[in-house]
Amino acid sequence: MKHALNILLLISTLISCKNQSELKLEIAQIEKTELIKITQTYSISELWNILVFETGGCLGGEQYINEKEFKRNEKTLVFSETQWKEFSNNDKGKLTEFLITKLSDTTRTKVHICPFFEATNGEMAVYSLQHIHKKNWFDFSAFKDYKNKEYKSAIEQPQMWLQNILKNETKRKKLAEFFKNEMKK
Repeated sequence: MKHALNILLLISTLISCKNQSELKLEIAQIEKTELIKITQTYSISELWNILVFETGGCLGGEQYINEKEFKRNEKTLVFSETQWKEFSNNDKGKLTEFLITKLSDTTRTKVHICPFFEATNGEMAVYSLQHIHKKNWFDFSAFKDYKNKEYKSAIEQPQMWLQNILKNETKRKKLAEFFKNEMKK
């Protein structure tokens, strides 16, 4: 009987030691996973650069918001859903402020606006602001004339109109002001 009790005690000790080592292994794996998550977390700026200068893609009208999209899943611009969510899930105020700093940037991105030209960094900032605030640039009062304006050529169309607005400091500041006001709503 005493021998059986010792065996039982030995087995329970081994089991508890095994559980301890398994527990330590699980904790180490969790810590490793968390460390990987922390090191893979990008800043807004880093995510932006990945989206517009590394990933790129083609927009065929997906840059604009319409009421029908609100009732369905919103399109994610040209980016993968994961990339766009990682970017757009940041604080709306921080995103707005960051994107507004890009409005004057005329650097060409890897995003093509079908059937015309590559988007500028400033232009992509506007398209992103549109999706974040669910309002197009031509829906703001100062730019209403562009909403139903007809295309005349490759240089007389919405992409070029927006680029020209962004090149004009007064109009660019007005656009930035409108998006900042949207942030407060």
